[in-house]
Amino acid sequence: MNASLQLSPLLPYALLAVVAGFAAVVALAARWKHAPDFYARALFFALLALLLLDPFLVRETRKPLPDKLVIVDDDSPSEKIANRDKTARKILAHIKDELKSMPDVQPVVIHAGRDPASLHNQDTELFSVLRDSLSGLPLSRIAGTVFITDGEVHDVPQDIGPWEKLAPFSVVLTGKKGEFDRRVTIVSAPEYGLLSKSVTIRVRVDDAGRGPAGPVTLDVAQDGKPAGTRTIMPGVTQSFTFRLGHSGQNVFEFSVPPEKGELTALNNTADVIVNGVRDRLKVLLVSGRPHIGERAWRDLLKSDPSIDLVHFTILRSPDSFDPTPPGQMSLIAFPVGELFDKKINAFDLIVFDDYAQYGLLLPQYFANLAKYVQNGGAFLMELGGDRREVSLFRSPLAPILPVAPEEPYGLLQGAYAPQLTQDGERHPVTAGLQEDAGAAPWGRWLTQADVSKTRGDTLMTGLHGDPLLVLDQAGKGRVAVLTSDNAWMWAKGIDGGGPYVGLLRRVAHWLMKEPSLEPDYIRAEVHGGTITVSERDLAPPPLPVTLTRPDGKTENISLAAAGKNGWVSATVTADGNGVYRFGNGKKSAFAIVGTGVSREFSDVHTTEQKLAPLVDKTRGAMIWYGEEPRFSLKRVAASAGSFGGSDWIGVRKNGVYAVGSISGAALFPNGLLLALVLGGLLGVWACESGFPSKRV
Repeated sequence: MNASLQLSPLLPYALLAVVAGFAAVVALAARWKHAPDFYARALFFALLALLLLDPFLVRETRKPLPDKLVIVDDDSPSEKIANRDKTARKILAHIKDELKSMPDVQPVVIHAGRDPASLHNQDTELFSVLRDSLSGLPLSRIAGTVFITDGEVHDVPQDIGPWEKLAPFSVVLTGKKGEFDRRVTIVSAPEYGLLSKSVTIRVRVDDAGRGPAGPVTLDVAQDGKPAGTRTIMPGVTQSFTFRLGHSGQNVFEFSVPPEKGELTALNNTADVIVNGVRDRLKVLLVSGRPHIGERAWRDLLKSDPSIDLVHFTILRSPDSFDPTPPGQMSLIAFPVGELFDKKINAFDLIVFDDYAQYGLLLPQYFANLAKYVQNGGAFLMELGGDRREVSLFRSPLAPILPVAPEEPYGLLQGAYAPQLTQDGERHPVTAGLQEDAGAAPWGRWLTQADVSKTRGDTLMTGLHGDPLLVLDQAGKGRVAVLTSDNAWMWAKGIDGGGPYVGLLRRVAHWLMKEPSLEPDYIRAEVHGGTITVSERDLAPPPLPVTLTRPDGKTENISLAAAGKNGWVSATVTADGNGVYRFGNGKKSAFAIVGTGVSREFSDVHTTEQKLAPLVDKTRGAMIWYGEEPRFSLKRVAASAGSFGGSDWIGVRKNGVYAVGSISGAALFPNGLLLALVLGGLLGVWACESGFPSKRV
């Protein structure tokens, strides 16, 4: 039972102040004049004040509410090192045992770091979890916050203001003093690199927990294959220069052998992926007779900022006679020898657009072109149906061409809509073209060269089902044949048009071995703590995929169909940091989890430095459990000067209660006060009139 005196004034406080001022002036005037009624007046005004203030006594029945001690248990990946997680469980059990002697304190345990998504970010963010977990908990009842952690916290607030209601903050450290750990850090690395140039990756080896040691051996691997070793000093940044071996993912791995006594070998390896891209692509476009479709090829290639285009149009044969004086001639001689002999290997792609001038090139130049393709080059031939084109099939180019002319060779004429074959509906070059063009049917073409396929993959057909687009491998290089020059009709939107940009661009980039356009392709994508691996293979059934985890363990992955175009996929859980390798015997893909961008394992030794400022500002406790395993908890008044020491944690008393019932009663009955006021008034009158000394 608690009692308190409260007021229920009959007048506003402002008016009461005026009345009080008037009464004070009257009383002081009487005192100054030595009036005999001073005391009577003072008593009257005092009784009047009690009447106007109307004091009453309030009685409350209060029920004390238990305080809440917030305990944040750091369950992040670094807590798995050196049995810190087991130590944390002991600390939590010890705190709960200590609280059993405090029935007015309830523990609120928050586990931070168990979210699988943390594997991707790998930052220990205890305060973010703390903030998100306290909704609905009355802040007035929080008696303090205790962190069970190794001290590696990455979101410690700089401003204590918003967190003051959770104070005092205390920390129990799970590790030991004097811990040693060695780690490899990628200081800088480009995300992309040009295949024609070198890339530089800067790496540093750091020793934490002890002074500088001697030199260490750093092993380097590229795409899983050893790429050399280097002896470096800890703490010194070293630069490594590499040439990217292929487009797409290039994985570099830097590692040092584990040393006796260090905390963990998980951060002895650092991995980084550099995506190889081609420099500006050099394309040679050779056009034969002028035709309306020539512009479509030129515009498409010129619109790509990554392409350097060299374009020649053959307007006349080299032996034709022209009486125009040389000084007035605006045409130049076609540099056949320079392009097809000396500089042919400088081009990433060579395109013959309606080229039929066999006599312009010596057989040696056609042989050079065939050799260029077989050594890894790319060649695209667009046929226009000119009878002279048949000579190309009798040149040294013939062995690399996937089509052959029908006899007699000529031009097929008739309206037709290009169609995708069964292979074309799944091949990455043409798959999805229909969706790109929308629901409208493709526009019709009018002509097509009369050829038949001899090998390769027919992705599109035209008139009478004859091959329209054929792709093939030729040695290390690639060849594509488009048997019509009517793509310009799609570009002009004739008869509704069609996806000419997508078609021609994909063909060109497939020829130049764009990884994403490969018919057999694997990709791996990291989403938080999971990895999605997808495989596309046009030769069913899909090849089995083998996963190699960072610790070297392998397992086979079962993939299921995932939409159209031959894709199958599966999702695996990443159970640690490092490089995850996926391969099917033909292609491979890599995914880096954690260590490439992680702060969680950048420094794993136990530290008090990051949380010490917060503990000091709130006068909490910083305890090394290894040195004080029997630390105690004590109830401390809210006004105390300290809430902890090296061996004890203070639990603040908040004194919060709930009111069960309230009752009130007037301190003086109003009737009695009124009678006393009237009596006082009579007393003042009597004193003024001289009563009782005056006789009647």
